[in-house]
Amino acid sequence: MADTAVTSERVGFGPPWAARILAALSECLAVEGERRLLWLPVFFGAGIGLYFALKVEPPLWPGVAAAIAGAGLSFALRRHPAWCEAALVLTVFAAGFALICETARERQAPMLQRHLGPVTVTGRVADIDLAEKGWRIIIEPDPLAGLEPTTRPHRLRLHIPQTSDELNPGDHVRLKAMLYPVPPQILPGGRDFQRELYFAGIGGVGYSYGGARRISGPEDASEDGGGWAEHLRHLRTEMTRRINAVLPGSTGGFASALITGKRGAIAEEVKQSFRDSGLSHLLAIAGLHLGLVGALVFFTVRGGLALIPPVALRYTIKKIAAAATLVVLTCYLLISGAAIPTERAFVMNGVVFAAILIDRLRISMRICAIAAGVVLVLDPASLVGVSFQMSFGAVVALVAVYETFGGQLGRILHGRSFLAELVGYCAAVVVTTLVATLGTYPFLIYHFHHIAFYSALANVIAVPVSALWTLPWGVVTCLLMPLGLERLTLIPMGWGIEATIWVAQHISALPGNVWATPRLPALALLLISLGGLWLCLWRGSWRRWGMVAIAVGFASMMLTRPPDIVIADNGRFVAARAADGHYFVSGDTGEKLARSLLAEETGETVADWPEAGSGAEGGLDCARAPCLYTARGRMVAIVTNEAPLPLRCAGIDAIVSQVPAGFRCRSMMTVIDRIDSWRRGAVVLWLDPDGITVESTNETRGDRPWVPHPRSKREQSRVAAENQ
Repeated sequence: MADTAVTSERVGFGPPWAARILAALSECLAVEGERRLLWLPVFFGAGIGLYFALKVEPPLWPGVAAAIAGAGLSFALRRHPAWCEAALVLTVFAAGFALICETARERQAPMLQRHLGPVTVTGRVADIDLAEKGWRIIIEPDPLAGLEPTTRPHRLRLHIPQTSDELNPGDHVRLKAMLYPVPPQILPGGRDFQRELYFAGIGGVGYSYGGARRISGPEDASEDGGGWAEHLRHLRTEMTRRINAVLPGSTGGFASALITGKRGAIAEEVKQSFRDSGLSHLLAIAGLHLGLVGALVFFTVRGGLALIPPVALRYTIKKIAAAATLVVLTCYLLISGAAIPTERAFVMNGVVFAAILIDRLRISMRICAIAAGVVLVLDPASLVGVSFQMSFGAVVALVAVYETFGGQLGRILHGRSFLAELVGYCAAVVVTTLVATLGTYPFLIYHFHHIAFYSALANVIAVPVSALWTLPWGVVTCLLMPLGLERLTLIPMGWGIEATIWVAQHISALPGNVWATPRLPALALLLISLGGLWLCLWRGSWRRWGMVAIAVGFASMMLTRPPDIVIADNGRFVAARAADGHYFVSGDTGEKLARSLLAEETGETVADWPEAGSGAEGGLDCARAPCLYTARGRMVAIVTNEAPLPLRCAGIDAIVSQVPAGFRCRSMMTVIDRIDSWRRGAVVLWLDPDGITVESTNETRGDRPWVPHPRSKREQSRVAAENQ
C-alpha cells in the first residue's frame, strides 16, 4: 500500500505533503494486516446508515449497480492489493445500501393515518404476549370498515383485557377496538416508533372494548397458514403461560424473559428499576445468558460422557459436547424469539463451539465482526435500533480490552486461595461491568438520556445470582416442562429472580444514582461510534486518535438545549419550558404518552398548565388569554382555546395555537397551530435574542414510507380523481 503513495509522489499526483500523509497512512494500514478485514462490517453498516440518513426514499438500482461495479473492480485489481481493498470497501458499502433498500421495499405496508373506531376487527392472531393487565396481540386484520383496502395496515398491535378468550397464534378472532396511528416522535431526533413498527410490519395500535372472542383455531385455517414459524410462536406462548401460572406477576415475567423472550408481564416500575440500576441486560437474552447456558451444557455433557469409559476412550467427547451445545443453543435461539442481542450472542457462541469441532478455538474481534455481519444481513434495519447498538457496543469494548489487557488482568485477578479467587471473581465482574458500561454509555445517553451511577455495584450482586442460580434452574425447567414437572424448578428459580428484583429496586433508589444527561445529537453519536471503532479495531498506536473523536462527540452535548415550546399530537399537546428547566404541559388525560415521552426525551419533569387567570410563573403568564411565554427577550402567545382569537399581531414574536389560528399574522411572524402540527408532526421552537428557530419531526425525517403524509379531504378527492 505504501508503494501507491510513493508512486503518486513520483508522478506528481497531488502536493508532496499529501503524498507523505498518504504514505504514512498506507504504512499504518499495512502494519495492521488482517485487522483491516474487521472494517468490512463497518462499511456494510455505513451503507445501511446512509439509507436512514437520507430524506427521500432512494431507488434500489444505484446500490445494486455500485455493488456489481465494485465487485468487478475488486476482481480486475486483484494484483494491486491497495486498490483491490478500496474496491472491496465500495462493494460492501453499496451492498449494505442495496440490502436495506430492498428490505424497506419488501416490508412496505400502509400505516394508519387517523383514529378509527370503535370498529369491529376480525383477523388472524400473529403473536401474543402476556401484559401487565391482559394481553398484547399482533393481529393481521381482515378488511376494516371505513378504510380502503389499499390503506389497511397489514398488522395491528392491540391490547386486550383478561376477559378475552384464551388465544394462540393462528387463531381467528373478533373484537371491537379503537385504533390509532403509531405514536409519532415528540421531538425531532427523538425515538421514532413509526420507523420501528414500520419495519416490524405494524401499521397501527389500539385497544379493545371488551374481550376478544375466538372464532376459529389454526386447525380450521386454510393451507397457507403460518407453518413452522406459527407452531414455534404457539410453543413460546404456551411455555410463557405455564411459567406465569407458577410464578405470577413480575417474577413470572422475568422468568419468561429469560426462557421465551416474552417480558410483557413485568410491571413497568420493575422495568424502570432495572433501567435505573444498570441491570436491563438481564432482561434481554444476550451473551451472558447464551454463554452460561452453553458452558453449562458443554461441561455437563462432557463430564457425563467422561464417566462412561467406553465412550470416553473411543470418541472425542469434547467435540460431541460442542455439537450437543450447538443444538441446545439453536433451540434456545428459536424459543427465545431470536431478538437482536440473542442473534449476536448465538453467532459468537456458535463460532466458538464450531471452532472446537475443527480444533481452532480462539475468541477474537473477528468473531464479533462475523456476528455483526450476520445480524445486519438478516435484519439490516436493526442497525438503528438500541438493541443492536448497545449489544455490539458492549461486546466490542470487552473484546478489545481483553485482547489488549487480558493477560495482565488474569495475573492480577488470579488467586491461590478460595478467598482470593472470590475477590478476583468480584473484581473481574466489576471490570467487565465497567468496560461494558463504558461501551454502551453513548447509546444509553442517546436513546434514554440518563446514566446509572451504581450499575457496577448492582451487577456485582445480581450477575452471580443469575449466573449461578437463576439460569441453571431455567435450563432444567426447559428439560422438565415436556413432562409437566416445571413447578419443581420454577419455584427455586423464582427465589433468584426475586433477589435480583430486590437488588434492582434498592440500588435504583439510592440517592444520586440516576444522572440525567443533555441530548446527544445523532452526528455526535456517529462520531463517538467511529472513534470507538477506531480505538478498538486497530492495534497500532494510531488507534489513540479515536479518543479525540470520542471527546469531540461528547463535548457537543454541551451545545444542545431542550426546546422552549413543543406542540404535538395535532395540537392537543403543548409544552412550554420554565426557567428552571421543567415543562408546563397543556393537554387532556389522553396525552399521557406524550407527557411521558417528553419527560423521557428531555430528562425534565412535567407540570400541569397554569389555570386561567393565574399569574406569571417560570416565564409563563396566564393572567389573561392568551397565555404569554417569555424567554431570552422573546414573547410567544400560546392559545389554548378559540376565545382570544383573532389575536393582535403587534407586541409578540410568534403564535402557538392548539386551535386553527387563521392567516392574519402569518406574514409578520411565526405562527404554528393545530393544522401545522397535523401536517408537520410535532413542531418545536427555540427562542433566542436573534430570532426563533422552528423544526418539525416530519420535515427533519423527510419523505420516507414511515413518515405520515396527511391529506385533507379536498386533496384526497383530487388524488382519487387523478387515479381514475
